[in-house]
Amino acid sequence: MQDLRDESKIWIYQAERALSETEISLITPLFRSFCENWTAHNNQLKASFEIIQNQFIVLAVDESLNTASGCSIDKSVAFLKSISEQLGISLFERMKMAYLKNETLSTIHYNDIQKAFEDGLINEETPFYNNNVQSLGEYRNSFLSPLKNHWLYSKISR
Repeated sequence: MQDLRDESKIWIYQAERALSETEISLITPLFRSFCENWTAHNNQLKASFEIIQNQFIVLAVDESLNTASGCSIDKSVAFLKSISEQLGISLFERMKMAYLKNETLSTIHYNDIQKAFEDGLINEETPFYNNNVQSLGEYRNSFLSPLKNHWLYSKISR
């Protein structure tokens, strides 16, 4: 993804559990092929992907050449659904928030964040992943940031 511009559009999919090295070896060539053949209205998209922490799949498109259309985005979602089915895991669970606790990736349900904050399990400095970043530049700069800088922080009553 190094050759893509900061303005590139991204989508982040969080697996419900860490992927094994075998699973990553299985899906990496599938993603490579998908990115190399991904088109919008028969125009090649400049796309790339990466798998982070064995749990996040990041798909990026540099739209300076060709824009990802609704149909091409639908193709990517269908592709991710097929990967999800192959692996027998969900890549579309949006209510689990990922964070680092003692350098280990952990997850918490969105509805449990207030209580975890009140109980001291997480605090303002706890690093949270932001799967809602929209551009590669945002991803590079703020995918992982302290809770106090995350959109979730506004949901916590202090």
